Amino acid sequence: MNPSLQRGVTSFYNLIYEAQTFATAMARIDTAEQEHYAGRIEGLNWVLDRCQELEDMDTNLTPSSLQRILGEVKSDLEHELSVQRREKGRRADGREEALNFVADYLASLITATEIESAKTAV
Repeated sequence: MNPSLQRGVTSFYNLIYEAQTFATAMARIDTAEQEHYAGRIEGLNWVLDRCQELEDMDTNLTPSSLQRILGEVKSDLEHELSVQRREKGRRADGREEALNFVADYLASLITATEIESAKTAV
């Protein structure tokens, strides 16, 4: 995998981790919204668990293998978002927010891997 793509994957994982750290800190500060932040933390934990393969990623991973892994994460994320949208309540809203936040960045990362896969296929 090229170094730029690897940095993108690492940055994606770190972004999720930092968002989780932020939500944890905010839950301690803003007690009125504590349950909402707990939902965000729960959603980000779900993503971190699902993306464990990315953290342990081998630098020899091909763009097409990465694309497959990210596609699986995206599919799981879309399913989880549909579940969250059916649930109501502040905790579910926080979790849905976190998952939507990650979905945007995941879509960008998938596009980057598609571009890189196309380059290596040629």
